[in-house]
Amino acid sequence: MRAVKSRILTTALATMLGVGTIAAGTTVAYAYDYGMDPTVRYNPIDDIEDRPKGLSDIPGIGSQLTGWGSSDASASTGVVTSMQPQEFDPRYPDGKDHLPKAEIDMNPEVLARLARFAEVDGERIRQINAYSPSMERWIPLVWIVPEDTSEPRPTLYALGGGDGGQGSANWITKTDMPELMSSNNVHVIMPMLGSHSFYADWVEENDSLGGKQQWETFLTHELPEPLEAAIGGDGQRSIIGMSMSGGSVVNIASHQPNFYSSVASLSGCAETNSWMGRRGVAATVYSGNATPTQIFGEVDSDYARYNDPVINAHRLAKQDNLYVFAASGVWSEVDVEGENAPEDEKGLKNRITVGFRIEALSNTCTHNLKAATDYHGIDTIHYDFRPTGTHAWDYWNEALHRFFPLMMQGFGLDGGPIPEYNATGLDQSTLSSTVASGSSLAGAAGALEGSSPSAGTGSSTREFIAGSSALDSLSSATGSVYDD
Repeated sequence: MRAVKSRILTTALATMLGVGTIAAGTTVAYAYDYGMDPTVRYNPIDDIEDRPKGLSDIPGIGSQLTGWGSSDASASTGVVTSMQPQEFDPRYPDGKDHLPKAEIDMNPEVLARLARFAEVDGERIRQINAYSPSMERWIPLVWIVPEDTSEPRPTLYALGGGDGGQGSANWITKTDMPELMSSNNVHVIMPMLGSHSFYADWVEENDSLGGKQQWETFLTHELPEPLEAAIGGDGQRSIIGMSMSGGSVVNIASHQPNFYSSVASLSGCAETNSWMGRRGVAATVYSGNATPTQIFGEVDSDYARYNDPVINAHRLAKQDNLYVFAASGVWSEVDVEGENAPEDEKGLKNRITVGFRIEALSNTCTHNLKAATDYHGIDTIHYDFRPTGTHAWDYWNEALHRFFPLMMQGFGLDGGPIPEYNATGLDQSTLSSTVASGSSLAGAAGALEGSSPSAGTGSSTREFIAGSSALDSLSSATGSVYDD
């Protein structure tokens, strides 16, 4: 009864948090691409000194998350959509084995933006270029080298968010990934293109994004074999995605279960054919002058249904070591005192408004995915619902560490115990005082006084734990199903 009561509270909370987000409208904005021109090594964007540091600084993103209405009818029509599974890619009913592999360049001229914003130094962190036959262009990759390369090692593919890892905020600059993976002798490969792409195979081309978008074919067919041979991979691989790519990696797992021995989805949305899913896709791709229909085709088409993991949730039973993380969207002390906490009032406001709405949508999507996998009796997926947390790197770094033992398990190695949530122990009154004490944050604090429940330490249990009320410590309402 306790678990049932908690699930009711969890669903109610997720619905409450997501209700404003699913109605968020968008308007088409111009493309915003940090890419590498497919025909030349030099790109003028490499000379730009200052990069956007927050969502509100990216052209169009603010209005896309707060506006009403949409220029893409497929994002707002068809509230009730098909749940008919699509088992195979209708474009390749016989598979992709006949398609060519990537060409690997291990010593390209280093792009200025990668030296500056991905800390490429030619030693521990290096650039590799891979030519994608399906996209007909070179794709720059960043390679984090293991400390010991005397024998073949496993490989983690780390995908970026809406900017495709092409800005200043990425796995290298915002998380412990370089040290964590290198010291444990895991190769890391980060594609440094793919903004607004959802790392999917698009049904239509879009010149605004610098070329064809056939990312799933590139990541799962063209790249792994020649790349891993070149860097000294042992044939074992994992994949992690956050934000935009969080849903993408679940989609890939549903298409090719256990191609990766472990999969981590952080703050993504794994539904694309539903009304809510299309709105989420639209909020991202409109920054790239694109529409959801260009990616997945018309709602309820065979290809659209093939690319919706909620519809095809039964296929996830075949994927081992699948970790799915989502926070609640509600801000906590981590947003004020975390390593990547905003430095000024504008940054904090951005974090707890836009960051709330995006994470709330992710939370709702993730509960929908869990409902679908529960329906199919799948109890092997590691869902991790953080009691509090916005759409921000501090939480993804924490989730990275919580996924690490599962990833190592997939490699047949010992990754140690699952770490607890990182909590400072501050209660809400202390948090509000801390925010107000900083002159640069005082304005935002005044507007937000008392608006967030305390994060506490969260919970880590195999079943949801019901609290005394739906909002009596959010950790009680949301809980976590991920534990040793």
